[in-house]
Order: sequence, then structure tokens, then C-alpha cells
Amino acid sequence: MQTSTLAILAFAGAVVVAGCSGGGGSTTPSASHATPTIAPTAAAASVLQTDTLDGGPAFVTAANLPVYTSSGDSANVSNCTGACLAVWPSVTPPPGPLPSPWASFTRSDNHTLQLSYGGAPLYTFSNDTPGVATGNGVSGFSLARPAVTATPTPTVTATPTATPTVAPTAAPTAAPTATPGFPY
Repeated sequence: MQTSTLAILAFAGAVVVAGCSGGGGSTTPSASHATPTIAPTAAAASVLQTDTLDGGPAFVTAANLPVYTSSGDSANVSNCTGACLAVWPSVTPPPGPLPSPWASFTRSDNHTLQLSYGGAPLYTFSNDTPGVATGNGVSGFSLARPAVTATPTPTVTATPTATPTVAPTAAPTAAPTATPGFPY
């Protein structure tokens, strides 16, 4: 797995452990899970690094720990508190201003800052190891993936073709001439 750094801002990889209501749940990944669609308004510099995890690019911390979103959260609001947050630590934002679609918000349960991407609060999983996403699909958590930006379709300019010319294959034959007194 090759890690590519898209980071313009440094990220210390710090994690805050606090609390997730409704938490607990299974720690075994389910066979099928939905990856949430995060649709930021524009492509921007990345605050986190990316790595290829579970078949596609996903955000990872500076320590290469996979980063997740929770289906139980809403825009810049974490519903993962208490025991949930012990298993799914929130990702702390780096200091300073963040480029859109990155943001930070103050958690209502412990008043710490948490990083979000396109409004989705971000977490790590306590049972993961660097570069291995064992938490993907567990208890409504899915890998946080960068938004795919459409690349413009290249325009193709048709090259005009020359009008074919047909050369005669044989010299033209002369029309027969009439002989006087000879009926045609």
C-alpha cells in the first residue's frame, strides 16, 4: 500500500478520546456496508493523507491509521459519546485555518474540537493497525473517502480529411467519327 501525501497542512495525528451514545455494537465487520457519500462544494487541499484501503482511496492519519465517518452523525454533530468514543476516538483537527471542505467543530459532550470533512465528523478505530481498516462496516462506521472530482472530458477536434480525387485509370477514348455516306 502506497501512501500519498496530499497534505498542505501538517497533521499531528492526535486523537481525542471522549464519549458515543448508542455505542458498543459488534466489532466484527459486516460483509456488506454502505460508504457514505461526502460531497464537498469544491476540490481542495487535503488535511489528511490518503492510502488505498478496501479497494479505493481513503483518509488516514499521519500514523497511517484509517479514518472513518459514522452513519449516526449529522453535519458537524457527533452522536458518538461515552463507550462509543472509547472505541471510535474522534480525530482532532490540526491548528490553524482549514481549507474547505475541512472544518472543525466543538463537541457538545466534552467540548473538545473534532475534525470533519464535508460536515462528516471523523474518527479512528481503536482496533485498527496502521494501513489496515478492520473497522470498515462496523456499527455504522465506514471509511472516510475523498470526494471524487470529475475530470473534464477532453475535447477532440476532428481533423479535416482531404476530398479524394479519382484519377482516370485509362486515357479517354475518342468518340467514333461518322464516315460520310455510312449510316449509323
